Amino acid sequence: MAREIKTIHNGMKVEFVRNDVLRTNFGIDDDISGMDENALVACYDSHISVVSVVNSLMFVVATCCALVENMMDWFREDVNRIISGERYGHAGWFEQRAKYFQYEENTDFGLNEQTGMYATEDETYRIIRHASCRDNGFGVLLKVAKGEVGALSPLNDDEKTAFVSYINRLKPAGVPVTVVTQSADLLKLKMAVYYNPTIYTEVGATAKVKEVITNYLTDIDFNGEFVTMTMVDHLQQISGIDIVEVDEVYAQYAGNTFERIEYDSVYTPKAGYMKLANDSEQELTMIAHV
Repeated sequence: MAREIKTIHNGMKVEFVRNDVLRTNFGIDDDISGMDENALVACYDSHISVVSVVNSLMFVVATCCALVENMMDWFREDVNRIISGERYGHAGWFEQRAKYFQYEENTDFGLNEQTGMYATEDETYRIIRHASCRDNGFGVLLKVAKGEVGALSPLNDDEKTAFVSYINRLKPAGVPVTVVTQSADLLKLKMAVYYNPTIYTEVGATAKVKEVITNYLTDIDFNGEFVTMTMVDHLQQISGIDIVEVDEVYAQYAGNTFERIEYDSVYTPKAGYMKLANDSEQELTMIAHV
């Protein structure tokens, strides 16, 4: 794990003071026997100016060391991510395979079941943009969606049938795979919002609240967690939105009944993503805060 610049710089200070030649040349005549590292750093600081050439050079070296160590950490993360995606049957492998799926009606791209590659590779036919794989206790739960962030949509029936066939031909034998591709889970809110009437009208404040919530839902990673308190924090960061009081929060999946989300809990969208339910479902009370 990469060290902070200060940690590296202090380590250099310690070794500087421990060096007999450097102490003599820089006039450090303190008795350093018995000093711990903190005391050695303090000794260095008491004799060497912060703006001195030697200290400036040491700080530059410490900065370069920290940068190299961070680069190594980033490289390690990249390698681990690649390994995760390449391990056959691993969650990352399923997600990667899902995003490589190509579809066009009545078109054979020549899938090689041994390698998982197509004879004709064409990214324009890769319809799945988002995928998340989890172990559900008896197999694999694979959620997928088309479209870009903010405009996600499920696969249609033909696309889903083709994708299920594709993933079943590539998956490890004996591993059940459940493919989920549904419209967004719907978020229903019952809450009161106190707004500043010198900034917003009631209509303007209502529109702003919906905009902020929509942006928050859009920013959640695919199959990420919805947190009520985080949504409230986003709202209260907006100038003119003074107080947000949440009474009840509900989510609906695939047309089922709305289920309640407790205020201090998290909710993982069953479709992998969420959007606000229709206005007729919302119980949003706007109150001018005077």
